[in-house]
Parts: sequence; C-alpha cells; structure tokens
Amino acid sequence: MKIKVKQKEDFHFVGVGPAGREVPIDAADYVGGKGRGIRPPELLFHSVAGCVGIHLYEALHKEGKHVEDIEIETDAERITDRYPKVFTKIYLFVKVKGDVSEEDVKKALDKVIYNPGTCSIAYMVNQVAPIEYKVELL
Repeated sequence: MKIKVKQKEDFHFVGVGPAGREVPIDAADYVGGKGRGIRPPELLFHSVAGCVGIHLYEALHKEGKHVEDIEIETDAERITDRYPKVFTKIYLFVKVKGDVSEEDVKKALDKVIYNPGTCSIAYMVNQVAPIEYKVELL
C-alpha cells in the first residue's frame, strides 16, 4: 500500500493514500506541534480499532447475527521513562448492540484479532503489544 506524506509546515504533515482523503498529522505540543492534525500514535489506534470494528461486523454478519451498533474504545500501557516509548499492551473496550450474545462477540473478536487473514493491523500489532479486550452488550 502506498501512502504519501508531505510536510506542510514545520511539524505539520498531510498524508494521502489510495482513498484520496487527506489526513492531517502533527506532532505533540511538547515537541512543537500546534494541534493541526492527528498525532501518529493516535493514527495507530484509529487503525487498530477501525480494522477490528470492520472485521467484527463482518464476522458477526457472516454468522447471520443482527448488529445495530459497534463502538470500540482503546487504552494502552506504554513505556514512558525512556525512548522509544513503545506500547507494551493494548486494551479494547468493545460495545455491541444487536441480536448477539457475549459469546458470539468474543468468538468473533478472537478470530479477528488473533488469527492471520482477518484484521491484519490488529494481528500485526498484537505480535509486539498484546491486545486484550472486554465486551459489553448494549
């Protein structure tokens, strides 16, 4: 996949990928960013949560389950006292509304996150920062 990221000004960049949408990117305030875009670690978490959400919906839909809404919140543990400040564990809080059981959702999440061939982003990230999840039915 080809993505192009171009500097707009100092720490501010804009990325464009195959979808043709611009993604504003900026550094943290303490580095010199000015809030003109999303910080790269945030983009990573958007990618993980978005990929899991898409493939969770797909897995439940293929099982004939009716899903009205999916919401995924993220959190993480991160090394903060030295560089690189890598994430060491990722937590997903998954809320699902629909005609599904908690077991249905957990079975689908296990397939989506921990098996190759479904959500490649979560699978890849899970190799270096283990992903755990909690499910809540709405």
